[in-house]
Amino acid sequence: MRQLSLKGRTFPADLNHAGTVFGGWVMAKMDKAASIQIEEVITSPAVTVSVSNFSFLRPIHNGDVFMVYTKINRIGKTSIDVGVELIVRSRVDLSEFKVTQGVFTFVAVDANGKPVQVRSVLRSCVAPYIKQMLEVE
Repeated sequence: MRQLSLKGRTFPADLNHAGTVFGGWVMAKMDKAASIQIEEVITSPAVTVSVSNFSFLRPIHNGDVFMVYTKINRIGKTSIDVGVELIVRSRVDLSEFKVTQGVFTFVAVDANGKPVQVRSVLRSCVAPYIKQMLEVE
């Protein structure tokens, strides 16, 4: 189930020399949003181990509002894949458009940074679609 995980506005400090937002800034916002989604599923820390299927479709400009939507795509033994999509609302004409999307893979870890089984750190109040994913496994 797709949900809004992060929302904000771009400012001049977020821009590169061409007047558009830095790609790394965009990836950082998406990673943060994915981590928020992960925290709703497990109680342990999780670390980003990879990003895939990532491409930039349009630039983001100063003053645009960004909205990052996330969805749990897959749950493995120690990993969770989160689909992340960043939508922008233009400050100029209020039109909305997709800027980028990607899949962020996290691994659940213990206090020493060692991988742990997702099932062992699963929250008791996860969404029904998460429970269904675990049943299919």
